[in-house]
Amino acid sequence: MKLTSYKLSLLLGFLFCNFYMFAQSISGFVYDESNNPVPYAKVYFKDRGNSGGSGSENSGAITDFEGKYFLGCSMGVQTLVITCIGFKNLEVQVTVNKAETTIQNVYLKQVVQDVEGVSVSAKKRNMGWMIVRNVIGHKKEMIRQMDGYTCEIYIKGVETFDKKKKPQKAVEEKNEPVDIFQEEEDKVKEILKKEARLNMIEINLTKHFQYPKDIKEIRTGYEKIGNPNQIYYQSTVGGEFNFYKSLVNKDDLHLGPIVSPLHPSGILSYKYKLTEIQTEGNDTIYVIKVSSRSVGNSTLSGFLYIKKHDWVLTKVDLAMHKGNLKIYDDFRIIQEFVQLDSLWLLDKQVFEYKTKYGKETVLGKTTVDYSDYKINPEFPKKFFSNELGVTTKEAYERDSTYWDKIRPIPLTLEEQRSKFVQDSVQAIYTSKIYLDSVDSVYNKVTFLKVAFLGVGHMNRDNKTRWMFPSVVSLVEPIAMGGIRFGPYVSYFKKWKNSQWISISSSLNIGYNNLDIRGSATVYHHYNPKKLSTYFISGSKSGRMINSNNAISSLLNRQNIYQNIGLNASHITELFNGLYIFNSFRLDQRYQFDLDYKFVTWLDAEFENTEPVQFEKYNSFRTLFYITYVPAQKYMTEPDRKVVLGSAWPKFTVGWEKGWNQVFNSVVDFDYLYLSVRQSFQIRTFGESKYNLVMGQFVNQDSVQVIDRKYFRQADKNKWLALAFIDPLHNFQNLDSTYETKDLYIQGHYIHHFNGAIVNKIPFMKKTGVKTVAGAGFIFLPEHDNYFYTEAYIGVERIFKIFRERVRIGTYIIGSTQNNSFKFPDDQQPRHFKFAISFDIMNNDANDFNF
Repeated sequence: MKLTSYKLSLLLGFLFCNFYMFAQSISGFVYDESNNPVPYAKVYFKDRGNSGGSGSENSGAITDFEGKYFLGCSMGVQTLVITCIGFKNLEVQVTVNKAETTIQNVYLKQVVQDVEGVSVSAKKRNMGWMIVRNVIGHKKEMIRQMDGYTCEIYIKGVETFDKKKKPQKAVEEKNEPVDIFQEEEDKVKEILKKEARLNMIEINLTKHFQYPKDIKEIRTGYEKIGNPNQIYYQSTVGGEFNFYKSLVNKDDLHLGPIVSPLHPSGILSYKYKLTEIQTEGNDTIYVIKVSSRSVGNSTLSGFLYIKKHDWVLTKVDLAMHKGNLKIYDDFRIIQEFVQLDSLWLLDKQVFEYKTKYGKETVLGKTTVDYSDYKINPEFPKKFFSNELGVTTKEAYERDSTYWDKIRPIPLTLEEQRSKFVQDSVQAIYTSKIYLDSVDSVYNKVTFLKVAFLGVGHMNRDNKTRWMFPSVVSLVEPIAMGGIRFGPYVSYFKKWKNSQWISISSSLNIGYNNLDIRGSATVYHHYNPKKLSTYFISGSKSGRMINSNNAISSLLNRQNIYQNIGLNASHITELFNGLYIFNSFRLDQRYQFDLDYKFVTWLDAEFENTEPVQFEKYNSFRTLFYITYVPAQKYMTEPDRKVVLGSAWPKFTVGWEKGWNQVFNSVVDFDYLYLSVRQSFQIRTFGESKYNLVMGQFVNQDSVQVIDRKYFRQADKNKWLALAFIDPLHNFQNLDSTYETKDLYIQGHYIHHFNGAIVNKIPFMKKTGVKTVAGAGFIFLPEHDNYFYTEAYIGVERIFKIFRERVRIGTYIIGSTQNNSFKFPDDQQPRHFKFAISFDIMNNDANDFNF
């Protein structure tokens, strides 16, 4: 509907008035004395009172979780009043003499009250909160009791399984004879099977710490039983649970920071109740029960044990239930502290956690013992670095004598029994006789293997394996040009130093066109400590011009061609965080002839046409990419490197060159590429991820259609259009497939609120639903300065399917573009659409793809 000039004038007038009203403003952050943000503080003008509200000129404002506030105002000197529970009130004069926003940050001082005479009978005041406030007033000293320390740490993690048993039916006695020896053997096997359901890990390490956050651990003992991957806390490099800090960041456990009960504004998130006063010798211990005040899911519940006079924690017993827990349904942490002279040091931690998978509940318990503290040791220069941990070779070679000697607490009878059974089973399963028997079974040729499973040959002594195809796998039912037939063979070898090589080849012929295709590849991971790998391949195959096209357009014949190619690539890490990738690619590209036979039964559905036609030509290209991750953290194993990540963005610059006349190549171009990618936490407000990409062909003398850069359009098929494609690399509603040989700039952003918004709504926390929002844009000067933007909002929920975490989301996407192209009436771009996503958590990274 078009606006009349009268309505347009009213609209512009309204916007002008609002702009003038907020032309002057004051904004800033409220911090405490330790530079921590203070949420929920009230900020208002002294002469206008405190009326809360959203921040207009006649109202106050309330700081968000970042401690930020905003107030509209008029010119002149303004007096701000800042108040918050647990802090002294503050008045600040601010001079506003310019149209843009005036920035004013403020710092509040905490209030410490004396509660020397606290008793259980005190009811008129919140004695629990008063006691906690004394600890809060003392926590700055507790965070930095010392400049550094070294200590010995023993970790034992145990994972057991509790499965609901079906009631057993009474077994009728039979008069027929039975094999009693087989019955006894079956009983023993059943007992072994039940007892073997235990995962366990023991770790002995030395931890070195230097204030404020330098860590280095040296693992000197490591033993595992079963598959202990989901046992919590197998390393200290992720940091300790330090509840003296206002926000506790545990990315391996929880989506977003956990609000500490010792937060200066903790009374806004927690309820505190003094439940007991204990006497230990001459010491008085206050037991404070804490519980969540709101329905948010970044808080804990349990007990704080606080020593009178010293105002320190002697014990912590806190728990979380579901909410933003990444893996577990329930999680409990118990900490005990010991006094060493004037210092209070962590003496023991116990983590208890459980997760339910269908009818089975997985129970976990990790015990961590600290001993032999050395306070303020002299560390050598450059002792601390981005290498956070080292595992010695001897750590994996420790025997039972070593563990019996260093264990602070002996194994329980149940653990001893389970460990004995596991050790016995492992001894059997790793014995040469057993492994040779397994290999003989694996290497034996049977009808089932020949027909369906494939035939293999394994040699465990040499760590080699050959694999040959089954009759069924000789058939490739879906391929360009229809069904194809042919064999493949693969070879794999691994060395003791974790090097490995994989070699494979295939050859096949098409049923419709009797054309031959095939490939041969060599993949060698030759330096695990430098993450170094080279790859060599040769192939004759069908390829796609745009492999990232809409699903319905991927196999459109205008998107496919034939290729004979050679490829040699190499990647290595020059130094920590700096990776070099280079590749040499020689291709002969040619069309599918017009008389080439294709499968045509889906032509009508996907509007298929004749294959793209062009003259055969050679292409020789080189690719050179540098990726740098500043301050990349890592751990060193005896024969490999384990990358932990970085708080900095990942930067990648690349250069792809098409070489003219080299190997009769006709391409001639230089393409430059830059990308910046990062994920980061915005305190308790959720997690953000972004990906910025820019590229340009700076030399365009001969850029073939295949070498251009393509951008995925939205699917036209109504069912395929429902797919929400990885939003950090794709657009959801692009009106057409765009390609360019010129400059392009694109950006993608997504934010997962992790319950920061929806959990404020009553009963929503129990649903597990979380909100998400994001946006993207692309700029293509080659297409009349085409500029496309999209934004989306949605809800997501994580489901447990077997032992996998699957996130399902639904989204509403809105988009707009400035394209001057006139679409037919029946092909007008959709500005809004609905989409669904399915994403599986990467268990190694403990994160989803987007």
